[in-house]
Amino acid sequence: MSSNELEIEFAGITFKNPFLLSSAPPTMDPRHILRAARLGWGGAVMKTVTEEPTVDPRTRLGVLRREGKAIGMNNIELLSRESLKTWTDDWIPKIKQEAPKDFIFIASMMSGPEPEGWTALAETMSQTGADAIELNVSCPHGSPEKHMGAFIGQDPKLVEGVTKAAKKGTDLPILVKLTPNVTDIVPIAKAAERGGADALSAINTVESLIGIDIETATPLPIAYGKDRKEQFSTYGGFCGPAIKPLGLRFVSQIAKALPDIPISGIGGIENWTGATEYLMVGARTLQICTAVMWYGFSIIKDLTKGLSSFMKRKGYKSLDSVVGKALPKITTWTALTKLPPIVAHVIKDNCTGCKDCVIACADGGYVAIQMRDGAAVINEEKCDGCGLCYVVCRDNAIEFIHAR
Repeated sequence: MSSNELEIEFAGITFKNPFLLSSAPPTMDPRHILRAARLGWGGAVMKTVTEEPTVDPRTRLGVLRREGKAIGMNNIELLSRESLKTWTDDWIPKIKQEAPKDFIFIASMMSGPEPEGWTALAETMSQTGADAIELNVSCPHGSPEKHMGAFIGQDPKLVEGVTKAAKKGTDLPILVKLTPNVTDIVPIAKAAERGGADALSAINTVESLIGIDIETATPLPIAYGKDRKEQFSTYGGFCGPAIKPLGLRFVSQIAKALPDIPISGIGGIENWTGATEYLMVGARTLQICTAVMWYGFSIIKDLTKGLSSFMKRKGYKSLDSVVGKALPKITTWTALTKLPPIVAHVIKDNCTGCKDCVIACADGGYVAIQMRDGAAVINEEKCDGCGLCYVVCRDNAIEFIHAR
């Protein structure tokens, strides 16, 4: 057994830690990737290439804030601006030559619904020294207009077909990156597995409209039309901490349905606790983009240190013992008891008397909270154990106890 408790095997490859840069702006070129590699990241998925490089609109990033803090980001950026030849002839060889030997490089590629394009790209990527290949069948904006990206990823037959086609062109492990913009992700995941996928990446961004500038009635982020004067925008891909609940849902659903296929978890990971949540619902590696764009590559230090400390505190000897730990506790709604066994209780030392819980319970709950001597008090006979007071409390002053 390795002395490195963060080491993990994924799709036949050993990663020194589970943290990867996802295919996004932070992996746009060798300068970015090599900087991350030297700081200790376990690997990176390069920005997706296709047969022709991309030209992007400006601006192309929008933000969702709550009380001034960014909680999500929308982008209308597409694929690599550089040609396939630049990547294969210059950039990938440079990365493989200069990065630490234990840094894993994954090539990302996209083609149309015709299988021949996927086979040809896979053959080309196999000659670069890449350690694995990720198939981008999930970009939610721009690409579907060209019958690429999520246009393919929303159709099980197409996903199976392009995965089989890519497998024909390479002996490298194949990851298929899935879209959340579907009613049920499991049939798509099963189609990728039938096509020969060695692993799955989930999820790509969520199709969205980030907001409207109400002063000008212009959707965000503000870009420009063909005349370069009139302002327009389009639907983009939503990412960041706000989508973590969706990512956890999709990863857990795939892990429960396909327990033998490794999953690379993506979506809203910004600290070691979020990373641990993904591991516990079945992910074996973790891909990060938005947190790097907001806080920089150096977050890898806190990610690895925090995860290692947690494992030691809880007695986990390896990441394998963490992976899937929460899955047995995810059940169906019908399997849950409908008689609440718990009620809310106020931790008086934490309560600041803000009355947020009183207002919420009065208008959205069971009128079970009142103020007494400057602190909230729960009427256990009225409390239904719904959890609304916990949701609105900003002071960690609510806990749940068994009803007496």
